[in-house]
Amino acid sequence: MRSLAGIYAHPDDETFSGGGTFARYAAAGVRCTLYCATDGQAGKTSGLPVNSQAELGELRRRELKAAAGILGIAGVETPGHSDGALAALNQDDLIGEVVRHIRRERAQVVITFGPEGAPNTHPDHRVISRAATAAFFLAALETAYREQIESGLMAHSASRLYYVTWPAPPPGVLHDTLGVSATARIDVRRHREQEWAAFRAHASQQVLLQRFEETSATDDELFAFAAGVPQPRPVVEDLFEGL
Repeated sequence: MRSLAGIYAHPDDETFSGGGTFARYAAAGVRCTLYCATDGQAGKTSGLPVNSQAELGELRRRELKAAAGILGIAGVETPGHSDGALAALNQDDLIGEVVRHIRRERAQVVITFGPEGAPNTHPDHRVISRAATAAFFLAALETAYREQIESGLMAHSASRLYYVTWPAPPPGVLHDTLGVSATARIDVRRHREQEWAAFRAHASQQVLLQRFEETSATDDELFAFAAGVPQPRPVVEDLFEGL
């Protein structure tokens, strides 16, 4: 079975950065999984009655589960780290968690944020990009995180790592950040309704509608090849092409 793993920082990152892509591949029989480092407890509430960060974290965890189900994501891992504080974690431990996810799920393709941290350049996004990039290489080494090997996991070499990216933003948009040059264009037109449904499942994040419309509600989702087995063409229409 082909497998696709998304490595992200917050609930809703999966929908904003690749909701249509996950839906498309899940519908084609690809096992899609998600590692989400935080519960998003420092995020928006969109006016919902939430009394504490802990309560918001629980709410967003439920929203993530609902959105993942809509998109066809089969497995979701949520270690519950503090939102906004990924840089303060022991980075070796964080990388090890991502290594474990890649090894356990036997991911062939791994998607994560680029080094700029998505259009909003969130610090957590930049941290998870670095952690996922390191984990992509370390998951294949039997001498990396030996305790995982000793507990029964096998080293695993994922085939490709992709960064989320987007077209050059036009004047006047909410975020004018440039992304890494795209090498993959995924047609998600048949799955736009699923993506919108997943966004609506993140009820606490509806205040971000403008950002979603500008950066995510598109017919194509773009990715940039970062490492692994070279693409057979400069720009592909399938993340698994040539594997």
